[in-house]
Amino acid sequence: MSTPTPLVTLVQLAQWAGGDLVVHEVPGDPLAREALLKSGITGATLDTRAVEPGMLFVPLPGSRTDGHAFLDEAFARGAGAALCARAVYPRIAHLPLGPMVLVDDVTAALQRLSTKLRELWGGWVIGVTGSAGKTTTKELVAAVLGTAGPVLRTTGNLNNHWGVPLTLMGLRPGQVAAVVEMGMNHAGEIAALAAIAKPDACIITNAGSAHLENLGSLEAIAKEKASLAWSLAKGAPAFVGADSPRLVEAVKGCRAEVILYGLAPEAQVRPSEWQELGDRGSRFVVPGFPPIHLRLVGQHQLINALGAIAVAKHRRLDPVAVAAALEAHAPIKGRMEIRRCAGATLVLDHYNANPDSMQAALTALAQWQGATRRIAVLGDMRELGTTAAELHHGVGAAVRDAELWVVGEHAADYAAGAARVGVTARVFADKASLGAELRTQLAPGVVVLLKASRGAALEDVLTGWPVEAQEA
Repeated sequence: MSTPTPLVTLVQLAQWAGGDLVVHEVPGDPLAREALLKSGITGATLDTRAVEPGMLFVPLPGSRTDGHAFLDEAFARGAGAALCARAVYPRIAHLPLGPMVLVDDVTAALQRLSTKLRELWGGWVIGVTGSAGKTTTKELVAAVLGTAGPVLRTTGNLNNHWGVPLTLMGLRPGQVAAVVEMGMNHAGEIAALAAIAKPDACIITNAGSAHLENLGSLEAIAKEKASLAWSLAKGAPAFVGADSPRLVEAVKGCRAEVILYGLAPEAQVRPSEWQELGDRGSRFVVPGFPPIHLRLVGQHQLINALGAIAVAKHRRLDPVAVAAALEAHAPIKGRMEIRRCAGATLVLDHYNANPDSMQAALTALAQWQGATRRIAVLGDMRELGTTAAELHHGVGAAVRDAELWVVGEHAADYAAGAARVGVTARVFADKASLGAELRTQLAPGVVVLLKASRGAALEDVLTGWPVEAQEA
């Protein structure tokens, strides 16, 4: 297998990462020596299992194992080079490894390298963040931008201080845009990611209760999300969810051009009409675009699509092509994903959860067309700190026109909240017992929402079920 043309030569790699190039065996022949220096890397990875010929391996220190222990495996798989911490190098200098760049801090070196690549790249970068909906919004924005040419976008959950630079290492000539998702757990992290990616624009979906444990208040969360807009150059577009009042307040005064989208009256991009279609998504009209049938379920997904349309309008993309791209977009696994079992409709939204996304999913369930029975199966929400009990109470009290079945550490809190509004919750000791009982209740017309934070693994409820995919 031939190695692809290097994205970065070994000499550039050392310069841009801020390190020193070391080679175990330097060729004696001048031509071979020159060829070595002109060789380089074609991408980057933290995982030896993902190494492809010519890639840069980035060994990170871990709580259990240090990535430097896998340098030999990375080169055996064809890595073109690797970063290496100076403190570690004396212990491995005797090994017959491939080219390495010695740096003081591997993470910082990766960030410097990716920022240099981004600065030299000529396309348009848009950063995406928010308490809920950022991954779906990222996908929708990438879909509409893709109508104008190749687009790079964040894959998986690569949205932190390692993931953002790894995403940027995918920048290539010919791409017209890059859609970079940015997540956070603590104050200051969004600004730090913006300093790495240097976005030309941003889209901020909302500011809710996610990460309340670490940030302490809803206002602090809104300020942290809004910091992405504050990082932009004067006049750069910041697309902001108009249905999140704290977020709208937090971006006031920034030098970016704030463009509001959503259902709120003050939104500059909002539908003139819309209709919920249950498991078939929604249909809506935005002036200047053909009517759009969005296959994603729930009003919150309609708002995410409006964000993508706001971007498309600003970029002056073809409205017909944009509408077609949005209509073609299928649900992401574990995010309001529709499945069938025994004639019942299962709405699987177990990838993540916070009070705001819970409210959105419960609203979608309550408005579900054609349902003869609605069951909300809820598991724990994580990272809510000392307010966890109160916030689970609030979600329980938000259940309308549906039964509430709960499991997990905060099951009693859900039930107590529901009791305040006259709803009786069924509390289960574990996911297995809940799943066994729920399966007996499935029938045509029954709609079941399963929602919890990723760590709750609520999909375990479905273990052993003959679950079928939604028909296209």
